[in-house]
Amino acid sequence: MAVHRQHRRPTSTDMYAGQSPKGVTVVTPQPIPQLTSLPMWRQLADHLRERIASGEFRVGQPIPPERRLVDEYGVSLTVVRQAVKALVGEGLLSVRRPFGTIVRDPHARPPTEHRGLSLDQGRYGDGGDQWADTGTPMFVRTDAAVWHAELFGIPPGQPMLTREVLQQDQGGHRRTVRLLMPFSVAADLDTPWLDDPHLPAPTDLYTWLHANRGPLSFTESVWARMPVADEATALRVTGGTPLLIVSRTAHTDQRALTLEEVRRPADQTEPAYPLPVTGPTPAGRRPTRRKTR
Repeated sequence: MAVHRQHRRPTSTDMYAGQSPKGVTVVTPQPIPQLTSLPMWRQLADHLRERIASGEFRVGQPIPPERRLVDEYGVSLTVVRQAVKALVGEGLLSVRRPFGTIVRDPHARPPTEHRGLSLDQGRYGDGGDQWADTGTPMFVRTDAAVWHAELFGIPPGQPMLTREVLQQDQGGHRRTVRLLMPFSVAADLDTPWLDDPHLPAPTDLYTWLHANRGPLSFTESVWARMPVADEATALRVTGGTPLLIVSRTAHTDQRALTLEEVRRPADQTEPAYPLPVTGPTPAGRRPTRRKTR
């Protein structure tokens, strides 16, 4: 059976089929030919996509409930759920319990996250108090990849102490925090984690390094990639959304000691940093020359 929509005149009391906003065209799709080879859920997804594109389903507002779509299109609940899942995967919709399935704004910017560290009375902080561990951190041995070897100046394959934990904030957003330290660094600095491989949280580790090995400097980089299956599930990544990975390297004496990686869905955060200004001697000032006799 082809997908069709049962039409009726909208009323002002209907929150989903109410009078459309000025300038918005209400889409009334024609019945799809019976001989089409497209699966039912894909036909329905095409109809819903058209209603989103027309503005009938407005950004930030829920689409009609599943049962309502079943009645409108005369299809099964399974077909509706498959169609909605496809549009979620395309980034057009997002599921927000208990509000329903919401139309996403593809041009909306995520919340700004001001990145930085503080040092107060010898203790480091990163302003991440809103995050709480969802379980026990995992402690494993990771062999250094080629790019790890270049970063730390170690041979590829050298084992590294690794701590990883899944965290969640009060809004239900999730992130993973991964901390790495090569075995050679742990040995050269005579750290307690060479014998006990349970690395502490990053700021606690920075505090120990500061107290025992002197001042630290930090470098951060931001990059993105698509999540693998377990990451997509753990972080509740919307289909088609990349991961944003913020990598923080701690240095002392021009040597990289640790690597901290924070991974979050890219549509949930926008890192922001102070931008240092460096440059040549200001215009109008000439460098002084030493006079020779």
